[in-house]
Parts: sequence; structure tokens; C-alpha cells
Amino acid sequence: MGTVYIVEYENSRVMRWLKGTKSGSVIVNGRGTGNGTAELWYPHDLAFDQDGNLYVADTVNQRVQMFVIDKRSCAAGQF
Repeated sequence: MGTVYIVEYENSRVMRWLKGTKSGSVIVNGRGTGNGTAELWYPHDLAFDQDGNLYVADTVNQRVQMFVIDKRSCAAGQF
């Protein structure tokens, strides 16, 4: 098994657990609901493209946001 990503609908954030770690970390949002760049409002699902970019379905904001991620950080992107 590798890295695990979870969308937390009620907390409006995305969490990541790296292989070998005992706790996860917030990589997207984590400040509650919002509609700004890199903010989510009841995210529903996530997916990755072939380049490793993360896409998150942002339900209330009626959009899909893209994030460029690596092992240390996550940055909002555009598509």
C-alpha cells in the first residue's frame, strides 16, 4: 500500500496519510467551509490524473479544483 487520500465532507478538507506514518495531515483547506482559491465547501470526491495532479469535486461551490501536490506540500492550480 502507498499513500492514502481521504475527502472529509463535513470538515471540508482533504487529508493524506503517507506510507509508514501513524497520523494524517491536512493538505487542502482545513479551515472550514469557503469559496476562495484552495478552499472547499463540502467536497464530495477526488481523483488524480496521469501527472499526479489532484482534482477535488467541491459540491456547494459547484466546481472542480485542481491541486499540484508533492510529498511535502499542496498548491492550488488551474485547468
